[in-house]
Amino acid sequence: MKEPDQLAFNLGDGWDIEENGHVLVTTQIAIPASSGGLEAGGGEKGKKGYQTMSASGISLYDSLHNLQKELSREMFVGHREVLLIGQKMAEHGIDSLLDEIVRNPKSELRSKVFIVKDGRAKDIFTSDPIFDPFTQISLTRQEEILHLRHTYFRDLLADYLSRGIQPLVPAISLSASSKPHYVGSAILNKNDHLKLVGFLDIQQSAYANWITERQDSFVYIFSVREKENNISVILKFLKSQIHAKMSGDDIQIHIQLTGKGSIVENNTDLDPTKAADLNTIEKELQKKLQKEVLKLISTVQDKYRTDIFGIGEKVHHQLPRQWRVHQDHWDRIFPRLQISISLNVRCDDPGQTNASMKY
Repeated sequence: MKEPDQLAFNLGDGWDIEENGHVLVTTQIAIPASSGGLEAGGGEKGKKGYQTMSASGISLYDSLHNLQKELSREMFVGHREVLLIGQKMAEHGIDSLLDEIVRNPKSELRSKVFIVKDGRAKDIFTSDPIFDPFTQISLTRQEEILHLRHTYFRDLLADYLSRGIQPLVPAISLSASSKPHYVGSAILNKNDHLKLVGFLDIQQSAYANWITERQDSFVYIFSVREKENNISVILKFLKSQIHAKMSGDDIQIHIQLTGKGSIVENNTDLDPTKAADLNTIEKELQKKLQKEVLKLISTVQDKYRTDIFGIGEKVHHQLPRQWRVHQDHWDRIFPRLQISISLNVRCDDPGQTNASMKY
């Protein structure tokens, strides 16, 4: 037990790799003032309520130890909100960095994890958020606005220790105006030192999160009949079921996706309040979604060859005998799996008007 004025509250950490292979740790430390708390940003008027600092070392703990040397208060990581990993560090592999966090009893396993695409973690922490007093609050609220479920360090650790799924981590980047924003997901391969193997864009990530039930809703825009005639739908109540069965000596996988849509824009001549027109909209919606989800699955199997959908976990539970045979080489089985999908998406909410204002 220590008094607050003896502690330096760590709000977020970033990991980067330097040219010499050393680990560069960047941390954001709160500087609360007597007037105003953490939520208000703290500090005097015109001054930031935090300090961003960096230090490097041959290992993660060495970097943190070197950072501690610059502080007159003991670093406290119990309030760490985010953990950012630069792309080059992710490409190098991060499995050697996990031990310090797990072993340290003061560490925070609920830190939200992000991969920084095309940049360093340090660059994110040195950018200024628009509305929020701290970078980590801005990143957290962005995920909530997009209805993404947070990926905590403990989730990454669980995926890393499980044989039936590969980690999929949210990815962020700096915009043209140097503001951090969500850009999709990063695929890590735990069979190769947790190295980054590729990225999924925002739409691909939405499909992957739908399959793994890590996203509550997302926006989908599709054309009907002609390219310029499009409809915008918010898909909600997303559910997924993965079924594994044997066909001879082969494992077959069927993924069933369900959801409900709310039409928020209609630039077609269809009237969703009419049963025939609504049926046309739903059929086209399901047709296009099925095509794109199958394309994502094919890309993941052929290009990335990593089971980010957790299909191995389903095989483990549903076909335990076959799993015992294949678990040690599941990374070779997954790319050859026969995977089919079915969708059931209904547009229950046509919006506050019937026919399009365009017609």
